[in-house]
Amino acid sequence: MKILYVVHQFYPEFSSGTEKFLLNLSTAVQRDAHFPEIVAYTFVEDEGFVRKRNLLIREYRYQGLPVTSIRHRKTPADIHFSCLNADVYKFALEFLQRKGGYDLVHIGHPMRLVSFAGAARDMSLPYIVTLTDFWMLCPKILLTTSEGTLCSGPEGGESCAGLCPEIQQAFIKDRLAHAREILTGAQAVVSPSNFLAGIFKKEMPDVDLRIIPHGMEFRHLKSNLKRYGSNETLTIGYCGVLAPHKGVHLLLKAFLELNPKNCQLKLYGSCFHEQDYLRYLKKMAWGDQRIQFCEPYSEQQVGDVLSDLDLLVIPSTCYENYPLVLHEALACNVPVIASNIGGMAERIEDSVNGFTFQVGDDKDLAARLKKVIDSPEILNELKQGIAKCVPPRIEEEAYMYARLYRRVIERQPPSRN
Repeated sequence: MKILYVVHQFYPEFSSGTEKFLLNLSTAVQRDAHFPEIVAYTFVEDEGFVRKRNLLIREYRYQGLPVTSIRHRKTPADIHFSCLNADVYKFALEFLQRKGGYDLVHIGHPMRLVSFAGAARDMSLPYIVTLTDFWMLCPKILLTTSEGTLCSGPEGGESCAGLCPEIQQAFIKDRLAHAREILTGAQAVVSPSNFLAGIFKKEMPDVDLRIIPHGMEFRHLKSNLKRYGSNETLTIGYCGVLAPHKGVHLLLKAFLELNPKNCQLKLYGSCFHEQDYLRYLKKMAWGDQRIQFCEPYSEQQVGDVLSDLDLLVIPSTCYENYPLVLHEALACNVPVIASNIGGMAERIEDSVNGFTFQVGDDKDLAARLKKVIDSPEILNELKQGIAKCVPPRIEEEAYMYARLYRRVIERQPPSRN
């Protein structure tokens, strides 16, 4: 099979959860003797781009995968939330016709390049969509209100009028209509978690959704085999984007409030466009030698980083769908403390394989941390719980997608082109 993967951003420029999911899947598909290619949006301004009307195009390879990156010569103001872009649509039509031979288009994340779905549809080329967040429902992506509280869904745009009044309701309704058209036109729509699928089914009950959990690339993972006594020095970690909705400030506040003598805190991650937030975090941690801001790590280093931690904290204040770092930590036998919402609550059973705390509540997080700090041996019990919930391998995920690809392709009528 020849498969075109479409994603809003990709390596080496970006390396968060969705990019990792697509890298793992396309690599596994390639190992199974299929032919994956990737199209991604980029913001890189290096030389090497070819001008094509209002777009700039560059081709490269990443870990043996052929990638075509595109960007506008002048970035549109609505590039992050619009469901339509004429330049991308025209490029997608030409790209699919010029390259040719694709059996299927897989939209790994629709932001910025969603017009590839429309182009595939108009060429009678089957496409499927994997949902990794709420972009199709919410132009803010995070499903949060203007006051920063969690939202349960747009309800056709009616909720948005009161909760996000700065966004025109007509725009919301029009955007939702386009999103519904994209999803109902797909030959399959996939969610990695029941939580995310439930949010979409509530808003769009006519969309046929199926669950395929993300798989782990175990090749680079290492198990933390440490056993804990009552006087252990612990390493607590955070791994991910340093952004306000990730709640890193809550972790810092809880850690500083406890002021533990037997702990260090390592914060791994990049801040992308959140430099002010990074400065805020560093100001909070100023002068505390127990707190380290660490550089992002590569795929090859993930096992070394995670297995060196005694506890991972995921303090997100927004809904997380299926955070890969959570599953990587469990695969490395590292207990997790996570906010009690979204897909995280599906995987962390409180006091069994980790702890959950009330979202946004640094006091509750501090209480959970204190429980571990005061009695490190509790980590031994949590590790026994982790052993019962090993996440699937990437090979299992790729097998399930390959079966789906074949069913979709076999049902397709001959192309009109």
